[in-house]
Amino acid sequence: MRKIYLLATALAFSLSANAQLTDGFEDYPLGSYFGGHWTNWSMVDNNENIIVSADQASEGTQSGFIGNDEIQDAILMVGMKTSGKWTYSMDIFIDFGSSGYFNAQHDLAQLGATGNWAYQAYIGLDPTVAGNPPVPGTFYLAAGGVAYNFNYVEEEWFNVALEHDLDTNTMKLFVDGVELDFGQTIPFGDDPNFQGKLDGFDYFSAAPTNFMYIDNIKFYAGEMGVSDLTSASISVYPTVAKDVVNVTAKSNISNIAVYNTAGQQVMKVNPNGMNAQINVNSLPAGVYMVKIQSGKETLTKKIVVK
Repeated sequence: MRKIYLLATALAFSLSANAQLTDGFEDYPLGSYFGGHWTNWSMVDNNENIIVSADQASEGTQSGFIGNDEIQDAILMVGMKTSGKWTYSMDIFIDFGSSGYFNAQHDLAQLGATGNWAYQAYIGLDPTVAGNPPVPGTFYLAAGGVAYNFNYVEEEWFNVALEHDLDTNTMKLFVDGVELDFGQTIPFGDDPNFQGKLDGFDYFSAAPTNFMYIDNIKFYAGEMGVSDLTSASISVYPTVAKDVVNVTAKSNISNIAVYNTAGQQVMKVNPNGMNAQINVNSLPAGVYMVKIQSGKETLTKKIVVK
């Protein structure tokens, strides 16, 4: 059985020659997924699996989902690393008033062993108080007996990147490409029996408020860089909006079309620039697909109008 320690007491995927793993969930069938780089705590296909969802996506139309059943316990296997610097980057979406959780495991062969949790990330939960009460909008990274925290915006995608130095057993935390300075070094694990190892990341349905989407996952050798945040040249934000949706691109945006769930085009603009705004306040509340043409690239993105 997996554990969540109280801090006060303690797609498409590919693996290239430079050991880069990327996962955007685009090529997986919707629903429970077990296979490839994805396993779970029990290591057999069951209800602990990651759920592939089309409800939210930071890129493309699909993402990975961990709900609130307190059973799901999906694990992304990255292969045992024992030296050097390794960066893990992902986009995260937390529903309003909800929470999420993940941790890094030193050695997947020793799941459940004391000290095998390198660190734990509590999103919208407070690990410093018994029972991990909800704290919407606050992200805690629990490492080495300290809770490092920052604020995030609910119902908007944000990027978290963790740079692990397995030679010095330290790590750095980046949010949307900016390193957070906590005035002290963040330790990567504190058990000498496990230090210097990184084998996987565990996404657990940690609370009845859990409602977490993940997308655009990258794991690669080396340090974190702003250019590593995304390989896409088109960004759409926020994906849940009342008035305006922003579109930015690395080349000229020639066309933006908005479609309702019936496939009917309800809006079209021709920005002829690298930045654009879509005014959605005249649209009825609901789910829409935004199709953007920028240079030779086309991106289709799901948005929600409130």
